Amino acid sequence: MTNPPKKFIGVMFECCKVYRRIYINKENNAYEGNCPRCRKKVKAIIGEGGTDNRFFNAR
Repeated sequence: MTNPPKKFIGVMFECCKVYRRIYINKENNAYEGNCPRCRKKVKAIIGEGGTDNRFFNAR
């Protein structure tokens, strides 16, 4: 038995010019993660009227 794939979005962290996937949180209400180099945090809230985009830039 396999687990279903985790939901994620792609983020380009402009602070360090690095790409990373960030995954949905346990509450299923946001995608949360951080830059793998400088550890800057990012949170993308999931809500009504949102977007279908899967890739974002974080400044």
